[in-house]
Amino acid sequence: MKPFGVAKARLAPVLDTTTRSRIGVAIAARTAALVADAAGDVVIVTGDPGVARWAEALGHDIVDERTAEGHGLDRAARAVAAYATRLGRPWAIVHADLPLVSLADLTAVFEAGLHHGAVAPSYDGGTNVLAHRGDDIQFAYGPGSFHRHVSAAPGAAVVVRPGLALDLDTPEDLAHITRLPQGAWLADLLGASR
Repeated sequence: MKPFGVAKARLAPVLDTTTRSRIGVAIAARTAALVADAAGDVVIVTGDPGVARWAEALGHDIVDERTAEGHGLDRAARAVAAYATRLGRPWAIVHADLPLVSLADLTAVFEAGLHHGAVAPSYDGGTNVLAHRGDDIQFAYGPGSFHRHVSAAPGAAVVVRPGLALDLDTPEDLAHITRLPQGAWLADLLGASR
């Protein structure tokens, strides 16, 4: 997770910094709670002390992304894969900006990924969830990462569900998400913020 104060910069044309931070926290807390319900364990991967304090206050374990080589999401992914591998456990990287994700969505991807891994694409061809076992996968986040991750994890299940595919990055995403019935909670939060 990025620092809440700087996350979602692409929403700046429609939301001020305080509101972007508030919705970032709310979506991350909701996503983490659903992951806990679906899988039991939540580990927040971040290099930001503020996000780490927030996660610890919620009772989540922390992995410092700066313990791995590289940069960006690939570095964060390597850090969590190494952490889970040391514990002998499978892992799933779930982006914290999935405002429509449901318990059923997460259960589906986690169950599909238990043995051979799973990849859930974002609507724009990225990767919103990647589940695997071990640290032998080549991470390749960025535009078009879904196809690279499918190639890097042969045999992984592809799990396509709207709640896993719709992340919040742009003003257009925000407008679309808040018009959907599942996005009413976010529309209400935004209404209370204004």
